[in-house]
Amino acid sequence: MNIEKFEGPEKKLDIILFSPRSDLRSNRDGKWQKVVNSSGSRILSSISTDDLDAYLLSESSLFVWNNRILMITCGKTSLINALPEILDLVDRTRVAIVCYERKKSNFPQEQPFSFKDEANRLTRLFPGKSYRLGSANYDHVHVFFWAHPDAKPEKNMTLQLLMHDLDPSFMASFCTEGKRAMDLDEEFSAFEKFFPLTERDSHFFSPYGYSLNGLSKSNYLTVHITPQSNGSYASFETNIIQDDYSPLIKEIICMVKPEKFSLILSTRMERDTPRFHATFADGMENHWITEKSQYDFDCGYRVTFLSDLDALDLRHSSKTDLRPKLLQR
Repeated sequence: MNIEKFEGPEKKLDIILFSPRSDLRSNRDGKWQKVVNSSGSRILSSISTDDLDAYLLSESSLFVWNNRILMITCGKTSLINALPEILDLVDRTRVAIVCYERKKSNFPQEQPFSFKDEANRLTRLFPGKSYRLGSANYDHVHVFFWAHPDAKPEKNMTLQLLMHDLDPSFMASFCTEGKRAMDLDEEFSAFEKFFPLTERDSHFFSPYGYSLNGLSKSNYLTVHITPQSNGSYASFETNIIQDDYSPLIKEIICMVKPEKFSLILSTRMERDTPRFHATFADGMENHWITEKSQYDFDCGYRVTFLSDLDALDLRHSSKTDLRPKLLQR
């Protein structure tokens, strides 16, 4: 079977406003369709709570609060093209924080823009800084960050789990239709033992692929799976705060069985922040962590990046004596 290449690793744009806007979430005029379409994606469905709207896209997800916009896209989309449309809605003077993130691409030559191109466009609007989480010649994530001098960080925490080279038996589940798709929805409902969801929205793409958005009050989780064998990839992200994410991470890794993965934890800097970040790194026993990067961004955010380039081989029992190893950049 000739499976078309698809760029699973995402681009992510996160915009936080100084104050809430009661009209920001409304989509009666189709403004969010316009924003999404400008990136080369489209809205498939949506769910809501009193605090948050989640749109499931043809390429990933969009989340809208009264004071925040988080948009994630994959494939050949141009997420950077959505920024002017968003600024037409919110007014640049009301923006407190901008964060643009881009995972290393599987097929960079097929992307419409490089991260350097995108950072140059961002800098013309917001004089921020560019960072690279991870080594240039291995798995890494590019980040552009800008904060207004008067901006204050929100009390939140975000976990990202970015997985490559998935187990073939797991990928096969996403290349068939019908009843198996319903079974997969049941399988992913296991996340709810860690944090119960009030709203769920999922889509099984034809002929292959899967997306899930879940909401609980002002919190979200999102899952995206690209099962193509020439670039298999899956991502999990949530802002639901946990004292220790390691049980959740282990459950996902055991389900997906990636050959390699990266983890990103982002938090506001406060008194107990070092404890969260230490627990995050120390909780990855039985994985050979080859890269650890940590940055303190302007206005009080801390980000820890872990890269596991020789994951515990859950497909074969011969690797039984892996020990944690941290290499500080």
